[in-house]
Amino acid sequence: MDWKKLSTTKITQVYKSILLNQCYLCQTHCQSTICKTCHEGFPLNLTHCLHCKRPTHLPNILCGHCQANLPTYQLCLAPYRFEGIIKTLIHSIKFNQGTHFIRPLTELLSAHLIDSYSTQSWPEQILYVPSHPNRIKERGFCQTQAITTQLAKNLKQHLGEQCPSLPKTNPLKKVKNTHAQHSLARKERLKSPQNSYLINGAIAEHVALFDDIMTTGSTIEHCVKLLLKAGAKRVDIWLIARTPDK
Repeated sequence: MDWKKLSTTKITQVYKSILLNQCYLCQTHCQSTICKTCHEGFPLNLTHCLHCKRPTHLPNILCGHCQANLPTYQLCLAPYRFEGIIKTLIHSIKFNQGTHFIRPLTELLSAHLIDSYSTQSWPEQILYVPSHPNRIKERGFCQTQAITTQLAKNLKQHLGEQCPSLPKTNPLKKVKNTHAQHSLARKERLKSPQNSYLINGAIAEHVALFDDIMTTGSTIEHCVKLLLKAGAKRVDIWLIARTPDK
């Protein structure tokens, strides 16, 4: 008997049973990171714009923003509305070092992505909307990079070789240190991203661009145009949540 292997296996089982096989919110014993009862309180984005996933009062419509100026990305996936417990968890990750909440959020997003791509081809490459280096120094990490890294690991377990690749160095760079988007009014947000990003690296033909939330969509649209100019033929947007209009 390989006692060393047996010991490692038992330690792993104990670790999972104590730290992993429980709900991250209520600590109830369960096989998933969020128990069914807690997940029922999550604000699902069920009624939304067909294209940009902006929460709407009526289903299966194009919102006024998309009717006036349709965004250049081909697909947008946003399973939750940015409110309630989702807003609390994302704020905890970004502003309170709550990085342990990355795991449950990425598992939920992974399940949504796997279901959404069941009838279509997966992107070849995953990129993320980055923070400026100065902002990363202040916060200690880039939350979109951390979330995307964990998301890629989750998808790899399910998809294997079909999983989109995550470049070691993100070719999308933020070169202008703009004000934090949550601190700006809508008009200021729409102007803010201009000339704030650039591409420095190879871009696949089919790209998935991740961001944690989308409000006005101006940052996403600016980055998508850069990706298309750099050689991408299709860009899909992956979000955790979409902000409802006030």
